[in-house]
Amino acid sequence: MKQYDVILIHPPRLLKQKAGITGSLIRGAFIFIPMGAFAIADYLEKEGFSVKIINYPLELYLDPKWNLASYLKSIDFNIVGIDFHWVHNAYGAIEVAKIVKNVNPNARVILGGSSASYYHKEILKYYHTVDGVIKGEGEVPLLKYVKNFRNFDSLRSIPNLTYRTKKNQIKINPIQYVAETLDNLNFVNVSLLEHAKEYFECSRDIMGISFNLPIGRGCPFNCPFCAGGHRAQQRLANRTKVILRSPELVVDDISYITDKFNVSSVFFGHGAYPSSFKYLKEIFRLIQKEKIEIGGDLEIWRLPFSREMTKMFSSTFTKKHSSISISPRTTSQRVQRKIQEVCDPTFSFSKSQLNALIDNSNDYNTTLRIWLTIGVPFQTRLDILKDLKFTLECIIKYGTSNEKPITIMNEPYYIFPGSPAHEHPERFGVKLKYNHLPQVIDIFRQTKMSFFYNVVNYDKKNLSATTIKIGNILFFIGAAPMFLTTGNGDSNMHETKRSA
Repeated sequence: MKQYDVILIHPPRLLKQKAGITGSLIRGAFIFIPMGAFAIADYLEKEGFSVKIINYPLELYLDPKWNLASYLKSIDFNIVGIDFHWVHNAYGAIEVAKIVKNVNPNARVILGGSSASYYHKEILKYYHTVDGVIKGEGEVPLLKYVKNFRNFDSLRSIPNLTYRTKKNQIKINPIQYVAETLDNLNFVNVSLLEHAKEYFECSRDIMGISFNLPIGRGCPFNCPFCAGGHRAQQRLANRTKVILRSPELVVDDISYITDKFNVSSVFFGHGAYPSSFKYLKEIFRLIQKEKIEIGGDLEIWRLPFSREMTKMFSSTFTKKHSSISISPRTTSQRVQRKIQEVCDPTFSFSKSQLNALIDNSNDYNTTLRIWLTIGVPFQTRLDILKDLKFTLECIIKYGTSNEKPITIMNEPYYIFPGSPAHEHPERFGVKLKYNHLPQVIDIFRQTKMSFFYNVVNYDKKNLSATTIKIGNILFFIGAAPMFLTTGNGDSNMHETKRSA
């Protein structure tokens, strides 16, 4: 029987899903593994511990009869780490913990990730199949836990750990580990993942991106719904500044996964904004120097995105598997000004800058995704009509030819735990639903999986959650001609959240 010190499991949205169908229909399964998991696994392996990563939704996609309990019974293991990063994995994460304990009651179960960090006390209060939660950044804390998990007295010295004692008391250790550099971490040791080759292939088919590569941690902004912004990361991970990886190491990683796995595209896990342009240009320059043939997916976090950046992006990456995304969420300058007043003075996507981005993308034939949402804070019905008018104008101008690379995308949005709107909903004119973790888990358990994040956890004064959800579905259908004619059918449809 194969023995592992640590098993890392990426949980499903739901325990059962329709497998073997077209990728677009199971996009909601979200087979992406949080980017830090590979670095954590590699960190443990370098210290002499045997590690295996299991991607539950991927395994079920590859084999509808696959069963986690049966797999766990075929191996011996001491510790199971479960990522609870994206909130929509709430139900799956807790159910996986139950399965682990049913198979091996003596195993220790540890959760980690952004959502786990937010709900760390509730997890241990309500779910006794979980032994601990690592808050914030996890490579050093989990290593210390693996070294000391048999000694309860030593747990009090492990940074970032919230745990349950033998007397069933919940102890909260402070967040003291925050990585000062990422250059000592390996984010591409995918050999530790079961079915690594298939992971890349299915990620492209299902999610539209082959691989998510972290190039930094931290964020200087505070978007209203995002749990990856500056204040949210300060609270959840004690991170107060942005750190970026060496461009040389980033390009080494890209070269490695391209050569070894023939990866067709890479998503950069840190966005573009004026003060990051110099750094990104160096990465682009090195990719060109090494003559690496790969697609690139990049989010624009703040405008302006210069014509020079568009030109350099288009000349660096293959067009077939590349795109630039931007998420103003609304074209309403009035709404943007309100968001600036409440949480982020930099939240500005002016019409002139947005139009310049569209023109530059057209000139360099670079696929551009513009994400809009019905249900943004402070958004009125008039604002929605203006966004629909903007979308219709784009459809007429860009939506009838494969030569026009502009697409308007949208989806219902979830206010993520730890985000500005989640912490102070009254300031944003929204009323939160499902405030406590058991409610969150229950709503994701009840809601069938679909193409998008299909739970809306808030009402607005002028729009209910149901109206927001239906409105976005209709919006998406109306804008579909642009997606269907933009580039090619393999184009990226995924918008990866910063909290990844």
